[in-house]
Amino acid sequence: MKMFQLCFLLVVVSTLLCPFTNSTNDDEGKALVEIKASFGNVVNILGDWDKLQNGDFCAWRGVFCDNISLSVVSLNLSNLNLGGEISPSIGDLKNLQSIDFHGNKLAGQIPDEIGNCAALVHLDFSDNLLYGDIPFSLSKLKQLEYLNLKNNNLTGPIPSTLTQIPNLKYLDLARNQLSGEIPRIIYWNEVLQYLGLRGNQFTGTLSPDMCQLTGLWYFDVRGNNLTGTIPESIGNCTSFEILDISYNQITGEIPYNIGFLQVATLSLQGNKLTGKIPEVIGLMQALAVLDLSENELVGPIPPILGNLSYTGKLYLHGNKLTGPIPPEFGNMSKLSYLQLNDNQFSGTIPAELGKLEQLFELNLADNNLEGPIPHNLSSCSALNQLNVHGNRLSGAIPSGLRNLESLTYLNLSANNFKGIIPFELGRIINLDTLDLSGNDFSGPVPDSIGDLEHLLTLNLSNNHLKGPLPAEFGNLRSIQIIDVSFNNFSGSLPAELGHLENLISLILNNNHMDGEIPVQLTNCFSLSNLNISYNNFSGTVPPIRNFSKFPPESFVGNPMLCGNWLDSICSPSAPKSRAMFSHIAVICMTVGFITLSCMIVVAVYKSNQQRRLLQDSKKSVQGPPRLVILHMGMAIHTFDDIMRFTENLNEKYIIGYGASSTVYKCTLKNSRPIAIKRLYNQYTHNIQEFETELETIGSIRHRNIVSLHGYALTPYGNLLFYDYMQNGSLWDLLHAKADDNSIMEAVDPEVSVTCLDANHLKKTFQLALLCTKHYRSERPTMHEVARVLLSLLPAPPAKPKPASVPLKPIDSTQFVIDTENQQQQANRGQQESNSSDAQWFLRFREVISNNTL
Repeated sequence: MKMFQLCFLLVVVSTLLCPFTNSTNDDEGKALVEIKASFGNVVNILGDWDKLQNGDFCAWRGVFCDNISLSVVSLNLSNLNLGGEISPSIGDLKNLQSIDFHGNKLAGQIPDEIGNCAALVHLDFSDNLLYGDIPFSLSKLKQLEYLNLKNNNLTGPIPSTLTQIPNLKYLDLARNQLSGEIPRIIYWNEVLQYLGLRGNQFTGTLSPDMCQLTGLWYFDVRGNNLTGTIPESIGNCTSFEILDISYNQITGEIPYNIGFLQVATLSLQGNKLTGKIPEVIGLMQALAVLDLSENELVGPIPPILGNLSYTGKLYLHGNKLTGPIPPEFGNMSKLSYLQLNDNQFSGTIPAELGKLEQLFELNLADNNLEGPIPHNLSSCSALNQLNVHGNRLSGAIPSGLRNLESLTYLNLSANNFKGIIPFELGRIINLDTLDLSGNDFSGPVPDSIGDLEHLLTLNLSNNHLKGPLPAEFGNLRSIQIIDVSFNNFSGSLPAELGHLENLISLILNNNHMDGEIPVQLTNCFSLSNLNISYNNFSGTVPPIRNFSKFPPESFVGNPMLCGNWLDSICSPSAPKSRAMFSHIAVICMTVGFITLSCMIVVAVYKSNQQRRLLQDSKKSVQGPPRLVILHMGMAIHTFDDIMRFTENLNEKYIIGYGASSTVYKCTLKNSRPIAIKRLYNQYTHNIQEFETELETIGSIRHRNIVSLHGYALTPYGNLLFYDYMQNGSLWDLLHAKADDNSIMEAVDPEVSVTCLDANHLKKTFQLALLCTKHYRSERPTMHEVARVLLSLLPAPPAKPKPASVPLKPIDSTQFVIDTENQQQQANRGQQESNSSDAQWFLRFREVISNNTL
């Protein structure tokens, strides 16, 4: 009976409580929907937060409910890239025990309603964009143990009411914009274990009460504006394991009783501490990291620091420490980082450092150290960075450094090292920085340096190195900076440097290098800093790609180098300078004016002719090089393409010469070859010839005449682009047929049917040969050619003649003989030639230039 009554009572209680539970769940579901509405960027993130499609909010993403009451106890929406703000409706989730919104882009203020979540134990709003004050309502969260608000934009002071949270163990407010003094009452929280306040704007001093935090193991106030001294009672903070008061404005000396701490990390760097390093620090056996750098400490390093056998990082750089480097450092078997740079240490580098097998970084730069680098330093097999810049070290580079296979940074600059650069340096295969500048190294650079495939920076400047730059430098495919300035390098610049696609800076000034600038350097598309000044380079600065952007200062001091700067012997672009006359020509004209009046006339004539050339040249090459396309086969090409295919008209692509032109072979992107005729534009008649040929050939379409594909006006000369004839040139054909008298084989089959007179054909060949003469004065004009060909035509049938005077034909044989006689009289002064065909051909072969137009 009693059992029945008990069951009945439970049923009644459950019936009475059900409406209350359902009401609570409805309120929480509504609160979640309102929280979602305040967020941004939720379409693809909180898509399941939809009561219409899924009424069970306990199954929504990031929502965790109690198994019995079904109320929300945890909300985890971390690292979802959510924007918007935190809704005040979060205070309606009164059973929440954990909220984690860290790693989003939430802005706005922390809502005061957060204080209504009375059961909250864990609260993390870190790594967002929250601003405003820390709400006082947080003090109502009596169960809160974990509060993380770091990496936001919170302002104002730390609310003193935070000390009213009795169970708070973890408080991280780092990297905000909080200000004011650190409330002293916060130091009386006996349960606080972690206090992170770094990266704010706190002022005031370090309170002696800080050691009242008897349960605290992490104390970090790095990067604030704290002043004053380190409290003398610091030795009483026996629970501290990490103490970081770095980058403040702490003054005074390091207290002696700091040695009583059992911390693993002691960071005091970036303050204004003075005095000596207390010897008692050598008794802090738990130290793993000791950082006293960037202060104003003086005196020697206490040798007792060598007893810190568990210390892995020792930073003493940026002080005014003096004396020798203690050899006792060789006993610090766990030492990985040793930074003693920017002090006033003297003496030698202790050989005992070679015993540090775990040493990863050794920085001794900018001291007064002397002597050689210890050979046994090569025993530090883990060494990754070695920097001894700015000392007085001397001797040679130890060849044993080749054993440092992990070394990536080697800086020996600004010392007194001598001798040659050892070949073994090229065996440190992981080097990314090699700086040997500012020493007395001599001799050539070993080719093995080219094997350092990971090298990013190579600085050999300010030495006495000589010889040519190794062509193996072209193998440094990762290199970004090469500086070999202020040496005695000679020889030409290796064309292999054109392979260095990542090269940003190439500094070669103040050497004795010569030759032309390799056009391959224009392939270094990343090159933004070039200095080849004060060498003996010659030729012309390539006017294409990034070379056109370098200032004149990059090239000055090369007497034979042509470019667009003051005192250059020439200009790469004629319209940019009116100084087309050489100094010699000016002197000659001046002497002519003084001596003979007839020379004045000649000088004036030459000057006018030169001025017209300058004007014509301006018309030809005004502005940057321009390619004009006349044939669809070249439609996808640019002038830079043509220059790249021919390596800036390199001589290896030459297939023939003429008196005023050179012919190159170029293979296009579609593998089709073309011929490029380059007409030099320093002579007036060459410009006229270019215009005539462009007008004539460009208007003719015949199967026996090569097609003109395009032309370009460039500082290199005017360029004409023709079909490439694989079976040789007209010159080859004419002379081959003249040699073996097989004239009829060269005649078009259609012509040979109607023209069977071999004598007429031979006379036509004679005329064609005259047209291939080397000098323009030796070639007949087109008017004369037309008259000769007219004389070979058969007499036309009789018919009425027009009233105009007919063109007078001339005898072809006599014309050839007369032309040859004029040539012989002008150039050789020899006896007139025999007029027979065979003898004429013999003499002709002796004077004709064996070149292709």
